[in-house]
Amino acid sequence: MIARIASAKSLALVIGLMFFCAPQRAAAVVVPAVAPKLSVEAEFKALLAREEDARQDMSRWLAETDARDEHITDKPPHVLSFRMEHRFQTVCTAYADFQSRHPGHAAAKAQEQNFRADLIEDLEAIRRWEEGREEDPTSPAPWNELAHHLSHNGRTTEAFACFEKSLSLAPREAVFFFDFATTLLLYRTDGARHYKLTEQAVFEKVLTLYRRGMKLEPASYARAASYAETFYLITPARREEGLAAWHHAHSLATADTERDDARVHLARYALLNRHPNLVRCYLDQVSDPRLDPVKEALLRRINEAGKADKADSAPVSTPSAK
Repeated sequence: MIARIASAKSLALVIGLMFFCAPQRAAAVVVPAVAPKLSVEAEFKALLAREEDARQDMSRWLAETDARDEHITDKPPHVLSFRMEHRFQTVCTAYADFQSRHPGHAAAKAQEQNFRADLIEDLEAIRRWEEGREEDPTSPAPWNELAHHLSHNGRTTEAFACFEKSLSLAPREAVFFFDFATTLLLYRTDGARHYKLTEQAVFEKVLTLYRRGMKLEPASYARAASYAETFYLITPARREEGLAAWHHAHSLATADTERDDARVHLARYALLNRHPNLVRCYLDQVSDPRLDPVKEALLRRINEAGKADKADSAPVSTPSAK
């Protein structure tokens, strides 16, 4: 009996030891996920995206600004420029941090320099715009001046918005229509993208802006000449409209220099329409010596065209039969 009890206790002890000494399944350990380390170029691309986001936000802030703000003097001054400068500094800090970790990255250094140069000029222009608006909240001039600055620095989308705001404040000023039209003509690809128009529709928008400006200053040769020059850029060519535009400009000329300028353009259209005698007639009336090189070039083209026509019309000789 005692032996059986001892044997049972031994068996229990062995089973217990087997249980506690047996390999236990490891408990699950939660390890926080570690984000994969970006490559240098991937990090640089993310930095470029951050810069672009900052530029887009600045553009949006400007576009959302009301053209007219009669209570602007009651608000803290330079709000927009301060907001833009803060965003500018955050991007510059990010560039500095990147370059401290990757000092040999030439593209990052060059990109930061471009960003700084662009935004420092833009911020200065924004401050001048703010000062102009504070002096006269209803004046279109600050908007127009800012539009010119932005367009000259490649910020065409913002420039279009500023031109529109200047026109909303001064719908009877021809200069604002012409400034907007000229910028849209020069940057028509950007205009097509911004306004979601075809190139032909952009041309029509440009011509409409010019015509509205001409109605406000119907006796201005300069306005009529700017409108007429547009037809040199329109494709496919609209020669009849261009010719009519230069005839109209010529009718408005009051000075000899203006008349000579218009005659040269009329001579060009006469050349395009293959009227050499009419070309000579216009050029014979041009007396401004500054236009002599243009006259000579047009006369040379007439002579070359005449020689080509003679060569085309000359009979082809055939050997006589023996």
